[in-house]
Amino acid sequence: MTPDIAFVLAVVGIAFVLFWTEILPVEVVGLLALLALAVRGILGPSEAFRGFGSPALIMIASVLVLSASLVRNGAGERIADRIRRLSGRGRSRMVVALFSAAMGISAFINNVAATAMFIPVAESLSETYRMRASHLLMPIAYASLLGGVCTLTGTSTNVAVAGALQEHGQAPLGIFELTPIGLPLALIGLGYMLVTYRWLPGRARPSDEPSESDGDRRLFMTELEVPEDSPAIGRTVRELALPKRARLHPIGLIRGAVRLAEGGLDTPLRPQDIVVVEGDAKAINRGVTIAGLRRKATRKLPTATGPDAALVEATVSYNSPLIGRTLREIDIRGRYGIDVVAIWRRSGPIVEKVGDVRLRLGDDLLIQGPIGRIRRLAGDPLYLLLQGRELPRYDPRNELLSILVFALALLCGATGVLPIAEAFLAGAVAVVLTGCLTIEEAYRALNLKLVILIGTMIGVSFALEKTGAAQFLAQGMIDLVGGPAASPLLVLAGIYWMVVVLTQSMTNAAAALLVLPVALSIATGLDVSPRPFAVTVAVGASLAFMTPFEPACLLVMSAGRYRFLDFVRFGLPLTMLAFLAIVLLVPRVFPF
Repeated sequence: MTPDIAFVLAVVGIAFVLFWTEILPVEVVGLLALLALAVRGILGPSEAFRGFGSPALIMIASVLVLSASLVRNGAGERIADRIRRLSGRGRSRMVVALFSAAMGISAFINNVAATAMFIPVAESLSETYRMRASHLLMPIAYASLLGGVCTLTGTSTNVAVAGALQEHGQAPLGIFELTPIGLPLALIGLGYMLVTYRWLPGRARPSDEPSESDGDRRLFMTELEVPEDSPAIGRTVRELALPKRARLHPIGLIRGAVRLAEGGLDTPLRPQDIVVVEGDAKAINRGVTIAGLRRKATRKLPTATGPDAALVEATVSYNSPLIGRTLREIDIRGRYGIDVVAIWRRSGPIVEKVGDVRLRLGDDLLIQGPIGRIRRLAGDPLYLLLQGRELPRYDPRNELLSILVFALALLCGATGVLPIAEAFLAGAVAVVLTGCLTIEEAYRALNLKLVILIGTMIGVSFALEKTGAAQFLAQGMIDLVGGPAASPLLVLAGIYWMVVVLTQSMTNAAAALLVLPVALSIATGLDVSPRPFAVTVAVGASLAFMTPFEPACLLVMSAGRYRFLDFVRFGLPLTMLAFLAIVLLVPRVFPF
C-alpha cells in the first residue's frame, strides 16, 4: 500500500465516521475531505472541483426545481381526491391506490419531495377511512424509495451515479435504463407492503379520537401560565388531575425565579405561576381548556391565546432553511410571526432552551401563533410539514403547466432531442417563466447541501481511482471471495451489501459515489462488464429501509410516531427481498 493510498483510505474512513455521527453537517464533511486531498497534492485544482462542473449537478438542481413546482401547485390535493374517488368505501383499494401513486410520482420527481407531498395526503385519507396514519406513512416513504429506482430522475443518487460513470469514462445511465430492474423491484415491494402494513405500530381506530399510548405520541415539555382570573388559583397541580382529564403530565412548578420541581405539585397555585407539563399538542390544548391555564405568552407575540391563536405540531422537512440553525439565529418570531415553544427529537423532548438548539431534519416543533400565519406555512411541505393541516387548494393552470413542462423535459431527454441535463435545465427555467414558481421559490427549492455533497464526493471518488485505492479495495474483495476465478454473481452480491450497509448510516449519494470506483475496479479485475456492478450500486444505494436516517424516512418517523426498531423490523425483510430480486434480475438484464 502506497502512502497516497493509505491517505485516501484514511480520509474516506474519517469522512464515514463523521457522516455517521453527524458531528458536522454532511456538506462540510465533504468539503473537508476534498480540501485534505487537494492540500496533500493528490488532486489538482481542476481535479478537486471537477464535480462542481458535472452535468449531474445541473440535472439534480433542475429536477429539484421541477419537483417543487409540482408539489407547491397542489398536486397532493388532486391525488387525494382521485384516490378517494377510485377507492369508494374500500379501504384496501385506497391503500393500493395510495402506495401505487407514491411509487409512480417518485419515479419522476425527487423521492424525498414525493414523500413530503404524500404525507398530508396519507393523513387526510387515514381520517376519511378511520385508520391510523402510522399504517400508511412508513410504506409511503418506502414506496417513494422504490419508485425512485425506476428511472434516472427518481432520485439524486441515480443522477450522481450517472455523472460519476461519465467521469470514469463509462456511458452515463439513460433515463429509463434502470426501469427493467426498478419496476419489478417496486412491484415486489408493493406486494410486501400491502401484506404487512397492518402490522405497523398503531391500530385502526373505531372513532375519530383514537386511544393512544404514550409510546405512540410525541411528548413535548412546555410551560402553561396561571392567568389572573383562572379557576385553578388556590388549587394544587395534583388537584387539577391533568393526567386523567387531559393526558397531560405535570413536571414541576415555577414561581418567579424559583423552580419548585415535583414538590411544587402540592403547592396551591397563584396568578402568574408557571406549570411545566409534558404532552402532545392535543393534550396541551385540552389542559388549557379544562384547567383554566394558558399557553405562556411571548413578548413579540402578544396574542398567544385567544380566538386567533393555535398550537400545532410541525416537522422540519428535508429542504428547510431551519436545518443547522437555531431559532434565535433565524429570528423565527420576527420573520414568521410564530413561536416555537418545544422541540422533540428522535429519542425524546429537548429540555434545554429551544432558542439555542440547532435544528435537524425530522425534528418535531410545537408551534404557537396566529392561525393565519400558521396556515401560510402549511402551503410549503418542503420546509415544514404541519400535522393535521388542510391540503392547499391547487391552481389548475399552474398544476397543468408544471406537469406539461416536466413531461416535455422528460421526453426531450429520453429521445435525445436534447442532452438530459440541458432538457431538465430548460424545464426548470420554463416553470419560472410561466409563473409556476417565482425565482425566489426556485432558489429555495435548490438543496445546496445535496449539491455541495455530490460535487465533493465526485472529487473524492476520482481520488480513489487516481491513487489506486479503489483497485486496492477491489483486489481485497476479489481475494476474499475466491481470487480471479471468483463468481461475478458472488461479487455482485458483496457489492450490494456493501452499499446497502453504508447507505443506512450516511447519505445515499455519498455511499454510491464511494463504492462506485471500487465496483468498477472489480469489474476490470474480473474482466467482465462494469454495467451490472454500476447498476447494483445505484439501486442498492437507494434502499435505505432499515434505519430512519434516509431523509424520506426521517419525515415519516416524526409524522408516524415510529421508533428506530420499527424501521429495522419492517425494513429488513424488504431489504432481503430486494437482494434476491437484484441478484436474479441484474445479470439477466445487464449480462457480465
